[in-house]
Amino acid sequence: MASEKSSTFNYVIVGLLVLNLGITSYLAIRPSSSSATTEPAKTKVDVSESEAGRLADEVVKLYNTKDNVGLFAKFDNLAKAQMSQEQLTAQLNKLYPLIGTISDAAFSDAVLAGSNGGRDYYNLNYKVRLTGGPFNTGDMKLTVIRRESGLSLIGFFINGTSHQ
Repeated sequence: MASEKSSTFNYVIVGLLVLNLGITSYLAIRPSSSSATTEPAKTKVDVSESEAGRLADEVVKLYNTKDNVGLFAKFDNLAKAQMSQEQLTAQLNKLYPLIGTISDAAFSDAVLAGSNGGRDYYNLNYKVRLTGGPFNTGDMKLTVIRRESGLSLIGFFINGTSHQ
């Protein structure tokens, strides 16, 4: 009696496996008529490569000269409302020995980070070469918004990715 139940159970399991395989195969090879509608729309990013390069040059120069006052001044008022110059200086003083200096920054891409209050926020991504610290390469991300005067800095992030 137990082997009869076991045999029936095995047939049910095998049947379900075959059904699953059949449905999966059908879904995998059938032509997709809705593929055009399921792809995410590309969002136009309103940042040129030359603008991103100029901003990075300015930020890197201020960072490398440890001009904390100048770097704080580069931030948009939205960012300044959430941090003080002293807080930025304290964070940067911890960062300088860990990262060293940025000897080269190459713009990688820009992505829409989000929108809030009618403003679009962009992440500008860079690959960087580092010297004077434990890392020789890294990533830098500048978060910006567009103002009438151009790009305005909201956030600054840098990390090392490979050891020397």
